[in-house]
Amino acid sequence: MTFYKKILILLFFLLFMNFFTTRTVFADEPMIYSPSAILIDSNTGTVLYEKEANALMYPASTTKVLTAIIAIESCSLDEKTVASEQAITSIKSGYTNAKIQVGEELTIEDLLYALMLKSANEAANVIAEYIGGTSENFANIMNAKAIELGCTSTHFVNANGIHDENHYTTASDLAKITRYCMQNKLFRHIASTEEYTLPATPQYPIGDRVLKNTNSLMNRESPYYYPYVIGGKTGFTTQAKNCMIAMSLKDGLELISIVFHAETTEDGRSARYLDTISLLEYGNNNFMQYAVSTEKTAQEKMSEMPISDSATIAESSDSIQNATPETSESTSIQFWPILVIVIILIVIRVVVAFLQHRIIVFRAGKIKKRARKFLNP
Repeated sequence: MTFYKKILILLFFLLFMNFFTTRTVFADEPMIYSPSAILIDSNTGTVLYEKEANALMYPASTTKVLTAIIAIESCSLDEKTVASEQAITSIKSGYTNAKIQVGEELTIEDLLYALMLKSANEAANVIAEYIGGTSENFANIMNAKAIELGCTSTHFVNANGIHDENHYTTASDLAKITRYCMQNKLFRHIASTEEYTLPATPQYPIGDRVLKNTNSLMNRESPYYYPYVIGGKTGFTTQAKNCMIAMSLKDGLELISIVFHAETTEDGRSARYLDTISLLEYGNNNFMQYAVSTEKTAQEKMSEMPISDSATIAESSDSIQNATPETSESTSIQFWPILVIVIILIVIRVVVAFLQHRIIVFRAGKIKKRARKFLNP
């Protein structure tokens, strides 16, 4: 065996070993301040990042996404209900409210926007009493729904997330709930709304109540603005600290992130927003969405959504390009490993061609030498 043949075989062996033993390398994982977090692909449910995602956590007002989806599935938007004294007065001072008054008649639509945008705790109570008869019965409905969605470590005792030691979930469970919610067009519409006007009533004649979304990721004037966010839900109690659900859409990749019990950083910034942005950036920079089939265009889907005259929708250019999971089969694939593999294959082909050429030249040289000896003995 010639020297060049040995070199060629050795090179092929090294390239072969490198190709099949090189593991997938991701960009640096995000630095997360929160004690518990998760990032998933909304379409497939694939977990892209997790940190103590199965630890029991107090969810605060992120609870309200489950309240909202149960109301959406149980009621028509134009159904009306009257706020009871218990629903209003049971909310202690200091908790967020939408100034709903005892005896005030509101539609389910009004209550859903107050629930999701303003995070109104009394709105959750009114919904709970209307659907379940009592808040306790509604909590049982919530727990049954959570089990139905595959949650294994969730137990709720109220519709709003006001602190209770027996009211808890996990980042993993809440991601499952949120993913289910995002399959509903009305929920997506409400979650993407920036503000909603609650009309004046005989019980509240002062004027219209403008409810602004508490999600700073959607606020263009906020230092935490993230242009790809299409919805979310904030939460806070003293015990739960700052919690956050966020949904983003970029280049067809829809992500859901959850962070629990975040505080502030040493320089006074909000860790829940910093963590959320870090998670979404990590997902967007390391994964891409490959659509297998789509039955309807995003514009058709948006045109089918019921839009209230009182609502203002977030105008993110990416949010109008979404295809809901029920009409699109898709999967997350990593971009950089594929590019690396392609480059390796190209390099192999070039090296092989070069070595083949050198071998041919070498052999030709030896043949010429033999020929000269034969012709000139």
